[in-house]
Amino acid sequence: IRSEETHPLSWGDWMQRRAGRLLIPFAFWSTIYLALHIAKLFVQHQAGQIKELFGDPAALILSGGTSVALYFLPLVFTGLVLTHSLSGLFKRLPSWVLVIGFFAALAFRGFCYNNDSAFHMEFPRLSEAPLQLVVGLIDDGIRCSPLVFAAGLLTRYLPPFGTGYAYPLLIAGCFLLVLSHTVSLPASSIDSVLGLGAFLLAWGFSGLLVASKWAAIVGLFSFGVYLVHQIFLELIQVVFPYREPVGVIGILAITATVYAVSMLTVGLANRGGSSVRRIFGLK
Repeated sequence: IRSEETHPLSWGDWMQRRAGRLLIPFAFWSTIYLALHIAKLFVQHQAGQIKELFGDPAALILSGGTSVALYFLPLVFTGLVLTHSLSGLFKRLPSWVLVIGFFAALAFRGFCYNNDSAFHMEFPRLSEAPLQLVVGLIDDGIRCSPLVFAAGLLTRYLPPFGTGYAYPLLIAGCFLLVLSHTVSLPASSIDSVLGLGAFLLAWGFSGLLVASKWAAIVGLFSFGVYLVHQIFLELIQVVFPYREPVGVIGILAITATVYAVSMLTVGLANRGGSSVRRIFGLK
């Protein structure tokens, strides 16, 4: 939001920058995960499920082609579109209006959620696929809107990075994260509480962590790791099918292995050309 206010871009320039950063990797990896899923169905002699898989093409697109995590990219992109649209207002509006906007967005999301008009809509006919896609993106915008207003307010008052403010922000972030799991909150507000908690936690950690070469590498490769990790996770599941719970140590070992291999893969991609780098979400 601060960069939007400091260096405003036209919609054309903004779309070119954001689409290249988010939508190109999303389209590529969605296709990869969908192809792998179809291949798995053939190997498992479940080819009859392929037709069922394409029964809801809009949901298939928005979910990232059967991937576990890629649904987040259309959500982020929609939130960024909303932010770009409102950034001019955020700069001019008084803080109390942003507070009202946050609670109004939260209430509207709750209304849509409770009336099945935001997150549980189903259109069974294939001819309505474009409408499904539009409705899905609107749903994402409604889902993002409370956090967008919260971010518009927080960017005015959050202190700069520094150890003097790190611990209060860490405590506030932890409090919100614990609150989301211990208090019975409306289902429509849980994402907003988790988002605010995680954001404050990250802001606090940013005041404690020392900038270094390795921190920069982790930051540079993190998007690529997010894009590719599911391939290695599913490969482990194929090679070592889980018959019983693996326990905490097993989960940590699998996580560390997948992360290390994903980092290595993205590191190799970082040495490739511009097209390879773009596919792996590298700047």
